[in-house]
Amino acid sequence: MLLLLRSLVYILFTPFIGFISTSALIAAPPPRLRTVKKIEKKPAIDVFAATKDRALRWQFAEGEILELKKFSDQVVKTGSATQKRSVFHRVLLEAGTPDSVRGYPLAGTFTSLVRRTDDKQAYTEDEKYQAAFYLLPDGEFKVPPGQYMPNIRSVPAFSVSRDPALKDDASMESGATWERPGEEAMKFSNLIQVPFNVHYEYRGTENIKSEEGEKNCHKFIANYELNYGDNGGTPRVFGYVTAVWFWDAAQGIPYYASEEYNVIIVNEQGIANEFKIKSRSYYRKFRARDDIAKVDLAQRLKDNLIKENTDLNVSVTDTGVTISLPDIFFATDSSKLSGDAKDALEKLGSILKNVDSRHIRVRGHTDNQGDTDYNQKLSEARAARVAEYLIDESGLNADALSYDGRGARDPVAPNETTEGRARNRRVEIILLDK
Repeated sequence: MLLLLRSLVYILFTPFIGFISTSALIAAPPPRLRTVKKIEKKPAIDVFAATKDRALRWQFAEGEILELKKFSDQVVKTGSATQKRSVFHRVLLEAGTPDSVRGYPLAGTFTSLVRRTDDKQAYTEDEKYQAAFYLLPDGEFKVPPGQYMPNIRSVPAFSVSRDPALKDDASMESGATWERPGEEAMKFSNLIQVPFNVHYEYRGTENIKSEEGEKNCHKFIANYELNYGDNGGTPRVFGYVTAVWFWDAAQGIPYYASEEYNVIIVNEQGIANEFKIKSRSYYRKFRARDDIAKVDLAQRLKDNLIKENTDLNVSVTDTGVTISLPDIFFATDSSKLSGDAKDALEKLGSILKNVDSRHIRVRGHTDNQGDTDYNQKLSEARAARVAEYLIDESGLNADALSYDGRGARDPVAPNETTEGRARNRRVEIILLDK
């Protein structure tokens, strides 16, 4: 009925409206022409325009990889229970083609590895995330909505107008301060963003020793408070963070940082967790080995290892160079090393001391026979034993090694044959490029 009424109204009134409109056009004077003013589009601001004139600015070229190694000693209190642990955060971000509006595109992995604080053995992988975001030269992050990593964003960030490399009113002397906003992403039932304001103070230049040697860097301190959910609901986050940064102006990245976190997090169930964390962070930039360099490294390892240990296998992969230890190096269903395995690891350890490796990952594998949980635990135990032997007997740096187990998830041969299952039962020592 409604549609019928609308049709009737349209039929009855359209001729009348048309008549009035036509009459009005006949009687009206000709329209006056107006000059349309052309609106000029403002050119986009080039975010890199002032980068070369500043000391405190991030800098990347396409293909460069930023590595962050952050070692944290953590004390976590939940009620009367206290847990101590050491966490190793390894971040690898490769720079894409710089965008004059959005900044540097960075993409890569964020890996967390854990060990007990009183344990000097290798770390074991706990979490791993992929991430991609943009970083402006002044330190501001542009992270896609819903992405967890990087969880601490826009720290450090720099003064827009002042810098140690500038002169007169734009210069930055020791004692100069500035403030910039930051943000931390936290995972509960939903991902939340905790905003904060960072207070920075410049302290001039100072020599600092790091894993890469001693370097003269720009020093500044930073501190901020966290206060989220203060309306009495949950989750709640409150506390404070202090940090000392040493900035490598030539590389356009931090060189070293030390941080202290004193934070209480009340989860959605109302349980409070108190975190006291002291960390040290090491940064560097590098380029991944190309295929020729990886093949050359693999050949050198073969020349030194396989002549005496024909059961070993060396191969080139997308992530680096892999040395594979066979199942016969272990007692059946055990992580106990054979005599041949110890001899091979001693030889390998002496070689690895002189190899430029970004990080060494020891990874255990099994065939698909038997219980899945049992295979997972066996693969982890064998990887842990190899990593421990390389640290204890070969003197490799525990901070440079980590291990994990993959169970039967990554076969290199069919599990339907005896030979295939034997090949799948292995431990890999991976010299990682990235």
